[in-house]
Amino acid sequence: MGATLKKYHRLSGLVIAAFMLLHITNHLFALGGPSLHITVMNFLRHIYLFPPVEIVLLTCVMFQIISGVTLVFRKGFSHQPFYIKLQVMSGLYLSFFMIIHVWAVLTARYHWNMETDFYFAAGVVNRFPEKLFFIPYYTLSIISTFVHIASAHYAKRVEQLKVFPYPMYEEIFRSKYRREAINICIAGFIITFLIMIAFSGVLYDIKS
Repeated sequence: MGATLKKYHRLSGLVIAAFMLLHITNHLFALGGPSLHITVMNFLRHIYLFPPVEIVLLTCVMFQIISGVTLVFRKGFSHQPFYIKLQVMSGLYLSFFMIIHVWAVLTARYHWNMETDFYFAAGVVNRFPEKLFFIPYYTLSIISTFVHIASAHYAKRVEQLKVFPYPMYEEIFRSKYRREAINICIAGFIITFLIMIAFSGVLYDIKS
């Protein structure tokens, strides 16, 4: 049962990761200004706001949160390797973020009839005192995404080493996988920095 839950947790994670790739790429276009970001968002929304796709995404988000928390309690935490602890901590923060963020977006869109475009996020990271919460809130969400992907990638690779036919080369491959995970994290920090300077008004004035 645990192996099956883990398998489906990874599958739902891949679906969410595909969406996040589009979402984060969209946010990087904010480096070119709000108009460019909104133009790209309107194009991408034809994909992920298509009702069947949106239902699948929301289902995956709910399943990812529930299965992730379940796996944490089943596996335990204190005696796990460092990369597993990173995976757990980043996953828990992402669960917190997804609950709040999805609720906020859906409420704004369907209850308040607000446009959840560039200014929906940029507004709160440019107003005091809201930005004291929302700047670290969004920053940690992007960093946690890449840390979670990096640690999950490393964990998956380490699992594969258990059936590796050449144990004398195991440490070489472990080092390779560590470098891959570190590079994912470095890319995540750079992307986070670029997105946050675009949204927080460093590159241009933002008037919501």
